[in-house]
Amino acid sequence: MMATGNVGSVIKDLKGKINGVAAALVSRDGLVLYADVPAGVYTETFAIMCATILGAAATANTELNRSPPERIVIEGTDSKTIIVGSGKKALLVAVVDQSADAARTLGEVMKVAELLKTG
Repeated sequence: MMATGNVGSVIKDLKGKINGVAAALVSRDGLVLYADVPAGVYTETFAIMCATILGAAATANTELNRSPPERIVIEGTDSKTIIVGSGKKALLVAVVDQSADAARTLGEVMKVAELLKTG
C-alpha cells in the first residue's frame, strides 16, 4: 500500500472525480484507514458498518457455497453507497448522490481500489 499521505490525496481525488458525498479506505475489520466524510459523521461507526455489510454478505454467500461478493452497492432514495475490496485487508467505500452515473462511478472506484490494494 502507498504511504498514508498519498492515500489521502488519492481518496480526495476520487471523491472529486465522482462528485462524492464521502469516500473512505477501511480495514476489513472496520478500522478507519483514511476517510473524507462530511463533518459530524462518526467515521468509526461508518467504517465498522461498511465492513460488517461486506462481511455479512460474504458469510451469506459462503453458506450457499458461492464465492464472496466483489462489491456491494446500496441504493437509497438519495444516494448510492459502493463498497469494494481493496486487497485482502481493506475496503474502499464511496457514497454518491442517487443521480450519479453508476457505471462511471463504479469504474472510478474499482480503479482506485486496485491502486490502493493492501495485503
